Amino acid sequence: MKTIIRDIKAVVSGRVERTDIVIEDGVFSYSQTGPYEKEIDGKDLIAVPGFIDTHIHGIGGFGTEDGTEEAILGMSAKLAEAGVTSFFPTIYTDTMQRITMDEKAIAATAGKEKGASIAGIHIEGPFISPNRIGAQNPAGRLDPDEKAFYTMLEAGKGLVRAMTLAPELEGVEKIAKLGKENNIVLLMGHTDASYEEAVHGMELGIRHTTHLFNAMSGLVHRHPGVVGCCLLNSAMSAEIIADGKHVHPDIVKFVIKSKGEDKVVVITDSLRPTMQEDGILTANGVEVEMGDGLWVTKGRPELIQGSALTMHKAFVNLVRWGVPMATASAVTATTPAKIYSLSDRGEILPGKRADLVVMDSNLGIKFTMINGEIVCGTAN
Repeated sequence: MKTIIRDIKAVVSGRVERTDIVIEDGVFSYSQTGPYEKEIDGKDLIAVPGFIDTHIHGIGGFGTEDGTEEAILGMSAKLAEAGVTSFFPTIYTDTMQRITMDEKAIAATAGKEKGASIAGIHIEGPFISPNRIGAQNPAGRLDPDEKAFYTMLEAGKGLVRAMTLAPELEGVEKIAKLGKENNIVLLMGHTDASYEEAVHGMELGIRHTTHLFNAMSGLVHRHPGVVGCCLLNSAMSAEIIADGKHVHPDIVKFVIKSKGEDKVVVITDSLRPTMQEDGILTANGVEVEMGDGLWVTKGRPELIQGSALTMHKAFVNLVRWGVPMATASAVTATTPAKIYSLSDRGEILPGKRADLVVMDSNLGIKFTMINGEIVCGTAN
């Protein structure tokens, strides 16, 4: 099937331009000649590459902690409504039995998605600091262990693409080596590392960071910590949660400006009840409620459980905070694709997967397209 979206404002090759977008057999096409089975008037619309969320625990009342194919399929469908076309279901630190159960559910679901595509698995742990557990299960925390690594690798059936760990832990060298051998992007996170320990981790190949500023040693002028290691070294890249709650909007903009758009990956770190329409709200087994734009423990607003962000809201936030639209598109799609070697997506270029978010002039989503097919919304 050949489709053309005519005269649309789109982010192409790092800039916003008015163009025609041609799609053929699920990819963006070089050919501008018809006939076309479908023509869409894009005159008042905006197109950006489909959002890629590489750190998300749940959405719509479905979460990776459910450990079922139904939950992962539910996440896939709901994510498409928020403009996400590819995602990494992210698994909490927990017992090895729970981690592998969740991995197996994700692996069994891959290929069955009706919405956002599963592009990999992100395991947020379990080799993390006991001092920076956050909302994770401390009973599942482990020191670096080869047997545990291989157990997780096997359960993931080749889908483990990202793993968060603390670079200060004894034995981290062996996990860094195994991660590199198995093409896994290693992230510093849930870590109390000193600046020197973080630099050592970077030298080992741990060169991405999990939700920068959150659950890690901060930047102090005499003790730069993990944040300082990330900001001061060009080899490092960073996840960041762009909800304006986890990190101040001006700091988000500063990180993008100082690191460059090719080193920043915007994530949601969204939890199960985000976009949930009814029922009891829980995240990783804890009943939660909304508190100042975040999910907090019910009745304990001081106990933050995590984010209620969507990738569409993150994109809109960035634009409204003054980030150029092309840069906002890069950090929500192009850069995550490059960091995780998803070479077939993340840009509106001939030969790439035709994954698109099409919005109106107010940045409301009109439709989400995956592999050239509209999976939610309408082009009318």
